[in-house]
Amino acid sequence: MEIERRKVNPREVALKVIEKVEKGSYSNLELNAQFKKDLSEQDKNLATELVYGVIKNRIRIDYIISKVSNISVGKLDNIILNILRIGVYQILFLDKIPSYAVVNESVKLAKKYRKFSAGFVNAVLRNVLRKINEIEYPDEKKEPERFLSIYYSFPKWIVARWMGLYGYEFTKELIQALNEKPKLCIRVNTLKVGVDELKTILEKEGYEVNKGYYIDEALYLVKARNFTDSESFIKGYFQPQDEGSLLVVRALGVNKKDRVLDAAAAPGGKTTYIAQLMENEGQVIAWDIHPHRLELIEKLCEKLGVSIVKTEQKDAAIIDEKYTAYFDKVLVDAPCSGLGVIKRKPDIKWSKKAEDILLLRNEQLKLLKTCSTYVKPGGVIVYSTCTLEPSENEDVVYSFLRENGDFQLDDLRPLLPEKLHPYIKDKGILQTFPHIHGIDGFFIARIKRVK
Repeated sequence: MEIERRKVNPREVALKVIEKVEKGSYSNLELNAQFKKDLSEQDKNLATELVYGVIKNRIRIDYIISKVSNISVGKLDNIILNILRIGVYQILFLDKIPSYAVVNESVKLAKKYRKFSAGFVNAVLRNVLRKINEIEYPDEKKEPERFLSIYYSFPKWIVARWMGLYGYEFTKELIQALNEKPKLCIRVNTLKVGVDELKTILEKEGYEVNKGYYIDEALYLVKARNFTDSESFIKGYFQPQDEGSLLVVRALGVNKKDRVLDAAAAPGGKTTYIAQLMENEGQVIAWDIHPHRLELIEKLCEKLGVSIVKTEQKDAAIIDEKYTAYFDKVLVDAPCSGLGVIKRKPDIKWSKKAEDILLLRNEQLKLLKTCSTYVKPGGVIVYSTCTLEPSENEDVVYSFLRENGDFQLDDLRPLLPEKLHPYIKDKGILQTFPHIHGIDGFFIARIKRVK
């Protein structure tokens, strides 16, 4: 007799993941762990939508709950609060799910986890349905900072910081862009397949494919189903990677036969693109401090057909004299606050604090100084981050240049598309912004050792 499989509830999956994220876990890892259960593709999509939607819009959702609940958000049981958050997100953003289904499913979850709170959940969500269009937000003109923080769900410190740096309208457009769903960009692995050839293959596999904005090897999969099951992905024909990340590698200007160091290489996307641009000739050394992360690089190299990468377990902040003036090109993709990739990693909104930035800046400057010793005279070091913070970006670069007279900014324009040239500063610095350039927020500085 065949035993009927118990259906996994995608809302319950979302609840479990959100609970774990609040305790410090990463949403993508927790979702992947949950997806090992018997979930349909549709249920995986719903669970993913709910997790990222709640994390991304938490402040606004809590504000709405506070307007209709007779118990303050701060005093609510955490599981009940997260059940309400999942329910409110569906009411606010998912038009295709009927209101009765949202309420019924939320009440079912409450009965399972906090039986005596089911009536409260029912009452709050019904209040939300009745009053959702009547809820008043802070006045945008009188309290611009508070309005942006609540309506677009960004911590006050980030809003205040960016308003100080960029002004109100720029900040508003930026955080709107960071709240959008990320596009799936892939990098064609030209070691195995041509760009047009892969585009044709993917279209035959049922994908809608658009060309990249800036990089020939970049393609966008529109409304893509789970690409990891596609034959072309399994064969190593492509790798998911944002165009901002590809621009970082292009800024190195690698050639065949170069000796290249990727000083903070895991999980290997930039490392393997370096090797691809070198046509798998020359030498690429890839460092990471953790052995399991080096394994990720090695597996990716094997899958993509890259043979010139050698991995080494190394702390890039500690000088290794055997590599002094050894490399033609060095990439320092520095650990950073990650504020430029919030669209892909909304957890960053809540995991980072203002005080983290000063600590990161000190680490970044130390890393740049150490890795600069590995550059040959006439060689180049590229410093990059995925943040929008000048204190982690320009400030680090200019501090380094003031202290190291044998280095200077080098011209990025011959290496990057012409449409980006107006945004290049001092010839050697580029900062991308999601709302301006349509890609993640990356910082790139190309620095040459002149003697």
